[in-house]
Amino acid sequence: MGAKDFPSRNTTHHFTHTHSSGMLSIKRFASTLGWLAVTAPLCAATPPHLIVPNVLGTNTSDYDVSIESISLTDVNTDIADIVAIHNGREFNVIASLAWKEHIYDLDSEHLLNWEMFINEELQDVGSVNLMKSRALPSTLEAGTATIDKSGTHTIKVKISLDETSDESDRAYESFNAGASFVPLVFVIFFAATTKMVELSLGMGIFVGSCMVAGTLVGGFRDMLDVYLLDALASKDHGYVFLFILFMAGLVGLIEKSGGLRGITFALKKYVNTSRTAQGASFFAGIIIFFDDYANTLVAGASMRPLTDMCVVSREKLAFIVDATAAPIASIVPISSWVGFEISLIQAELDKILKDDPNPEIATTGFAVFLETIKYRYYCIFMLFFMPLLILSKRDFGPMLIAERLVKVYGRTDGGPGAAIAADGQAIVSHNAPKPDTPCRWWNMAFPIVALIGYIFYLLVWTGQQAGVGGESFIELIELSDAYKALLWGTMAAALTALAFYFLQDKKDGRIIFFNVKGYISRMRRFFDRIRGRCRRGEVASEEAEEEHARVLMNYGDAMASYLIGMEKIFAALVVLTLAWATGAIMQAVGLDRFFGEILQNEALDYRMLPTLTFIIAILIAFSTGTSWGTMTIMFPLVLVPSYKASDGDPAIFYGVTAGILAGAVAGDHASPISDTTILASMASECQVLQHVRTQAPYAMMVALWSVLVGTIPSGMATFANWVSILLGFIVMLFHVVFTAEFAINKTGRYDIFTEIYLRCTRGSNEFLAKLKEDTIIAYETGEPVPLEDTENLIEGDEEAKHIMEKTEMLSPQDSESASIGKGTSIATGVIPEQAQEETVLKDAEKQEQAVEEVPEAAPVEELPEEPKID
Repeated sequence: MGAKDFPSRNTTHHFTHTHSSGMLSIKRFASTLGWLAVTAPLCAATPPHLIVPNVLGTNTSDYDVSIESISLTDVNTDIADIVAIHNGREFNVIASLAWKEHIYDLDSEHLLNWEMFINEELQDVGSVNLMKSRALPSTLEAGTATIDKSGTHTIKVKISLDETSDESDRAYESFNAGASFVPLVFVIFFAATTKMVELSLGMGIFVGSCMVAGTLVGGFRDMLDVYLLDALASKDHGYVFLFILFMAGLVGLIEKSGGLRGITFALKKYVNTSRTAQGASFFAGIIIFFDDYANTLVAGASMRPLTDMCVVSREKLAFIVDATAAPIASIVPISSWVGFEISLIQAELDKILKDDPNPEIATTGFAVFLETIKYRYYCIFMLFFMPLLILSKRDFGPMLIAERLVKVYGRTDGGPGAAIAADGQAIVSHNAPKPDTPCRWWNMAFPIVALIGYIFYLLVWTGQQAGVGGESFIELIELSDAYKALLWGTMAAALTALAFYFLQDKKDGRIIFFNVKGYISRMRRFFDRIRGRCRRGEVASEEAEEEHARVLMNYGDAMASYLIGMEKIFAALVVLTLAWATGAIMQAVGLDRFFGEILQNEALDYRMLPTLTFIIAILIAFSTGTSWGTMTIMFPLVLVPSYKASDGDPAIFYGVTAGILAGAVAGDHASPISDTTILASMASECQVLQHVRTQAPYAMMVALWSVLVGTIPSGMATFANWVSILLGFIVMLFHVVFTAEFAINKTGRYDIFTEIYLRCTRGSNEFLAKLKEDTIIAYETGEPVPLEDTENLIEGDEEAKHIMEKTEMLSPQDSESASIGKGTSIATGVIPEQAQEETVLKDAEKQEQAVEEVPEAAPVEELPEEPKID
């Protein structure tokens, strides 16, 4: 935002006319006519940021003006309202003015004089001739300055107009531009050492607040009542909060109805291996293409029971869910991202068209968006990479270790990376269906289909409300309000699911739809109780109730399950709030300005702009945790200058635009403070840091090849774009075949990177060495290795032991539920039906016993015979 467009509370135009009851004197009348004659030609061109005072009234007086506030705008990047100064960087001082509304003395000199001071030293002076405009200015550019010394500096602006004068000052902290990395370093350091994401983000916020405030006390105060409170007070953040809560409540309803368990039973005939479970998760992410939030939450929550049953780590599920959300939503022309992306492109495109009415590039934001899809190499390569990993059953790096920890030991609880409760124990659901509840797949499928339908319909409807009529379907999606569509659609789906459950009665393990006789019977018994006709006593009433069909879920159970679902994601909402506040801190200390100045370097070869833009977008998104915020920062910084530098070269322009959009997604994937990272962890019930640790190597590898075979060749015009995409597929396949490794293999070897690490450390990591031995045993025996055998063999690796113990991996009482048992086929990865049934039943029994003692085992549907294993 430019200095002249800086927002203030006085940007609203006020036109108030007070008519005098008496006659004007000849002198005043003539004077008024003279004023109007001078200013009339300017009336039609009043700038939007100026205020017009009264032109008629009962009294005349001198000008009455005061300074409301002072703000700074960075000169190089045009980033407004900066709250910390970088040493040696120019900034504009902007004063917001407030004018008292009455008639001003027409004999005035009409000169608004100003002076700007830094630490009481005069820096700049100037004046504004008020007669040059019909309206009075609401903002004043009070000079440009630089500060070369770190510390606290007071910036003061004085104004004078005739007999009126006023002054205002504000204290700012100044430090070197490189110091803006300090909060990010604290976040990464504490995340790596403590494994506590809440503490890590909190420390980053506190350190950044202290840097901006200049004192520990001021930093502590601003951390709470500025950054954290602003993160909660944002209306857009409120939409996200409510959407997440409503979505979690809907999942709670589905779980209580038996839908989650029912879909597991229904799909296990088709999804009974690790490969098919991961493939189903990837397919679910592709299907829900229209919004990344809906994609993440729906796919994660619905696929988690299946992937657990098929011995897939929570880290792998979180990766699949996260990596199919933004890459799909950002490139599909029909999604909640499109309108936002196009609006940013169009704003910069309008500036280009003003200077060059006949460019070689497309002249509409949507046309530019479509042209950039083929240049978004990160998104395209990631969508190549995931199915190759799934089909090959290979992984590398931390993800291989996470997968090996569940497959070698036959864990169906998601492994050590599964989310844990606040007390450090495994999360136990207190929302399991009642023992007499039949588990049916449609009780999950129907609400999810309703949710997708509602959101899609509301995206179109909100687009219609914002349009003027006659828009195409794609244009309606562009104009839609994604926040409202998600919020309304989720609540509507929850209410629809509740009504759907009320239509179902259960009796003797059966579901009865539209049980009219049952409805009449329940109504009769209800009125009988009211009239006091039921005199058989409380026990007799309960026995009589057992003879009749009962509703699948009553009002009490529905409300309780809805609130329990919300309760489960409270910790994730805390992390999300801290992540938003951390992103604001990164911008407050000027990390966005640091990267922006790099892009403004005129010595750069314009052919490298697509590559540099992509890299800078990754770094900003990683630092701030927001892809949309990164796009908002980058487009005004880069798009117009890159067009001018390349002399309107379409390939460079589209490459730079795509670099911003794809880089924002890539940095968002690797960032521990990204909202989608946290939502993917929450939906998959995976620890946030474990998700980041396992996903980041994949994201960095894909980003690296996006540069080497994508942005650099396209910028240099080395070869055609389709060649870059083909090479991308080839290198993704190369990594899967030659650098990744099977979780279970004959020699127990790791991927090439982990093997190099073991050689460099000379086998000092006893945990990895023991895991390698257990992998060989699992391969040779075809059975899971008992967890108890590992307890005495990882003593030398405190970090590994801590991870194991934190999820009670070594506890004897959990070893039975964590292992599939003797029926698991390690060699093929197929889980026999009997083992599936036993695992699901044991998990259900544990959940039910956590709430109350169940006198009888829950009835389970008769399972089909064990499938043949190829």
